[in-house]
Amino acid sequence: MASVTLMQNTHRKATAPNDHGTKDPLSKTEALSLDRRGLANAVLHSVGEAVYEWDVLADRMIWSDGAADLLCIPDPALLKVNRHFNSLLLPQSTTTRDSTLAQAARSVDPNGTPFCIQYGLSGETLGTGSDIWIEEQGRWFGDETGQPIHAHGVVRLINERRQSEERLHHLSRFDPLTGLFNRSHLNACLEQVFKNQKQSGKNACFMVVGLEHFDLINSVYGYDAGDEVITEIAKRLNENLRDNDIVGRFSGAKIGIILPECNEHDMLVAGYRVLNLLRENVIVTAKGPIAISVSVGGVCMPQQARTSREVFVAAQQALLESRRARDAAIVVYQYDAEKARRQLHDAQTAERIVTALKQGHIHLAFQPIVDAKTNEVAFHEALLRLHTPDGMRMDAGDFVSIAQRLGLIRLVDYHALDLAIDVLRRAPKARFSLNVSNETACDPEWLSKLASAIYANPSIPGRLIVEITESHAAESLDEARRFITSIRDLGLEVALDDFGAGFTSFRNLKELSFDIIKVDGQFMDNVAQSRENQSFIKALVGLSHLFDAKVVVEWVEDEASSALLRDWNVDYLQGYWLGKPSRDLPWPAEAEA
Repeated sequence: MASVTLMQNTHRKATAPNDHGTKDPLSKTEALSLDRRGLANAVLHSVGEAVYEWDVLADRMIWSDGAADLLCIPDPALLKVNRHFNSLLLPQSTTTRDSTLAQAARSVDPNGTPFCIQYGLSGETLGTGSDIWIEEQGRWFGDETGQPIHAHGVVRLINERRQSEERLHHLSRFDPLTGLFNRSHLNACLEQVFKNQKQSGKNACFMVVGLEHFDLINSVYGYDAGDEVITEIAKRLNENLRDNDIVGRFSGAKIGIILPECNEHDMLVAGYRVLNLLRENVIVTAKGPIAISVSVGGVCMPQQARTSREVFVAAQQALLESRRARDAAIVVYQYDAEKARRQLHDAQTAERIVTALKQGHIHLAFQPIVDAKTNEVAFHEALLRLHTPDGMRMDAGDFVSIAQRLGLIRLVDYHALDLAIDVLRRAPKARFSLNVSNETACDPEWLSKLASAIYANPSIPGRLIVEITESHAAESLDEARRFITSIRDLGLEVALDDFGAGFTSFRNLKELSFDIIKVDGQFMDNVAQSRENQSFIKALVGLSHLFDAKVVVEWVEDEASSALLRDWNVDYLQGYWLGKPSRDLPWPAEAEA
């Protein structure tokens, strides 16, 4: 093997024995070759690499200079024989040169067959105290039958890479704060539980433990204290559950627990043990002791869930119900066909809303509001409609409440404001009211968007009325007062919608200043015979006029009702009898500039 000569001792003197036993000076070419080999060995050592030649049949190995020092091998003789070298390997290093050649297909490729392996040398055997990890690349060569006869290769130290890979592998499975499994690995563990169930037929359960008021803990005590709380919860759970229970961090303030070989009764017992474990003793942090409250939601497998996704969804629904129920800290998920139907309907509606927003299929329809005395149109209300090219139509009542529940209402409100601004720009005589949801009424960006539109088109004040619901005013008087003040500062009027539907109506009317009050349509039900509804409307009209507010009554459906309302000094009437909502603009639109 000619290449073996490249790795002979390069530190010999520049002389060579002659036929008489004496030494003659080496030629310049030979000396230069030795210098180059010395340089090559020095470079290899400096970059953490060494090369070798291996006579497979004789099991003899020749290495480049410094290989033993590089690999921290105390006895260089261990490098001369492959099986001796293998005695240094870590037990988990199952891939070796021998196994690679044994598993390789026979080959007579004159250029050799490449291989690449990784293995570790035992730090205990070497006496270094820490293991050494190596990557080896090489080629083996076979005889005419393909039987390996020799090989050569290069080995390099990969300790840093190995440590980095181990860190990444650890992070792929464990939460860095608590040391628990992360959600991804919890998912993998659940998949394994389902596989085991198919073989054993045994039940299992999954619980989500939710820390209550975690945001409050962070804001009052600081995020470091919040981290200490989560870490202590994880520690208590890890130390007090069964050895085969699997605990992981489900999300920020939620811990997931897999309970193998458990039924519903077992899970309830475990759940109450968890509650007692976490509630009995306060958690001591650097910012002081913190008392915590937790809720638990659980699901049985496979009775109520057959995939990890179904498990996660069901457990979170149970946790949500646990938080809502004041007298129940643990709720076990039970399938409800009607609830599942509603959830499916909500999900489908949410998808339709998002698609309609993207494709511009949500429009405004305008319903007239007439003067009760003259029957002339005073202004209109802009109502949302969802129309798709395939013929599907939805009124605001069919999708707005769902958009609110699913957190999509701000997108809808922003789109509605864009449509309203466009109409006000194109139709200078347009005057209408626009509803704003409770969530958006607290959004300063929505107000900024409206203010920018007014700056660009100063004619908008006086033509746009902003409607908020009584429920928003009931939630927070201070918040409602700030919003109304901001709208008035922009020069717009404010209307209170659905008045009478809440429980603090008259107090709100006294505390807040509205330009228009819209009476909820429920009071028009059988108004000709209902003395209660008549009394409410009359009282409201008197109070509203006392506060210089105009009154609109909704759901007016006939002339007799109109006459009654007119006699009670109602200012404006609205209803299908007076005019249905239409997508056609009620005002002339100017040609585009």
